[in-house]
Amino acid sequence: MIPLSYCLRKDVIAGVIVVLHPFSRDLSFKPYIHVLITEGGFDKQGRFLPKVYIPARAMRKTWQYQVLTGFKKTLPKTKSNSEFITRMFKQYPEGFYVYLPEKSRITSKRMIGRYVARYVRHPAIANTRISAYDGKTVTFWYKDNDDVKHIVTMGVFEFIGALIQHIPDRHFKMIRYYGAYARKWKSKFAFYLQGSITQSKLSDFPENNSIKCPVCGHVMEFVMYWKKGPPMKDLFGTKITDWNYICSR
Repeated sequence: MIPLSYCLRKDVIAGVIVVLHPFSRDLSFKPYIHVLITEGGFDKQGRFLPKVYIPARAMRKTWQYQVLTGFKKTLPKTKSNSEFITRMFKQYPEGFYVYLPEKSRITSKRMIGRYVARYVRHPAIANTRISAYDGKTVTFWYKDNDDVKHIVTMGVFEFIGALIQHIPDRHFKMIRYYGAYARKWKSKFAFYLQGSITQSKLSDFPENNSIKCPVCGHVMEFVMYWKKGPPMKDLFGTKITDWNYICSR
């Protein structure tokens, strides 16, 4: 990661997770790239060098360079494309826009999970933002960056088209891993990087936080998880001796 290497005055390998966010609040195609990066990097000896501060200016310039040089390699070698790339460098001398507020700093695995799920697992629009449907048109609302509310009405097929354009192609990866998180390096740096995000178990909580029986006061013991609702009415509230029978009902 060039900005980190620049700050640390040493070549380092940072861990980077990139999340593609293709839609805007009004359902138009407006791709964003969200970057989760370790606060520091690994040197050639495998030592982690911490660096909390990431300079926005260096990140802007790096992002601009990577995007435009990528265009230069991918686009046809035409005069118009060459002029476009040169114009982008001149028109944005401070680099492309990068959003780096202090509040965006993530300090726990739970925050990472919530952040990624917000932009990857959620649809382009929530049901709560759809305010009307008459069989021919759909009306929904959104708020812009200035917190101003806008009302939009679309024809049914226009609305469906606006939604399905954001469905990724089969096998297209919305999340990618680079640097220390890449498959090539992940096992080498696993001792330092955070492990996978897992759901907490009852056994993970201290005993003094466990639920106690309101009658005898003893700590209640977990027996089973019932995902289909409570047991049958004729069994509820009675002593259950055959749990296999209950699970088979």
